[in-house]
Amino acid sequence: MKRNLYLVLIMMFSSIAFSEDPKGDESKVICLVSGEVIEGDYKEESAKYKEGEVYFCCGGCKMDFEEDASKFSTAANFQLLATKQYSETNVCPVTGRKIKSKKEVIVEGLSVGVCCAGCVKKINKSNNKVSMLFSDSAFDKGFAKSKPKSNKK
Repeated sequence: MKRNLYLVLIMMFSSIAFSEDPKGDESKVICLVSGEVIEGDYKEESAKYKEGEVYFCCGGCKMDFEEDASKFSTAANFQLLATKQYSETNVCPVTGRKIKSKKEVIVEGLSVGVCCAGCVKKINKSNNKVSMLFSDSAFDKGFAKSKPKSNKK
């Protein structure tokens, strides 16, 4: 059962959070439960998660998430970063060490900073890069709520 859940999650992560619009001028949010592009106003079906909101294509997906958010935590964490509600800290999500000389990896279109070439190698060898970087424990180490931009005049 767990294996099947992991396979479903891996397939979802191949297109999670954002998808290029065919015109190339806009990104669309992807439902973290179904993996489908959210048509229209993506904020219509949402739920509070951590210190942000996650988005769904329909009320059914929202209900599935609310029944057991832990099943979707990795996808939800990824969506929080992809929608810019959360951003990177100066701490490596893999080791928890402070990043002195930032190395970057690209995972599902997102650039993520890590502390060393060893972490880059470890991530690149992983069969599930998204889980490695966006599981709750990794996410809590390397990412934090984005600060609102101030309107300086």
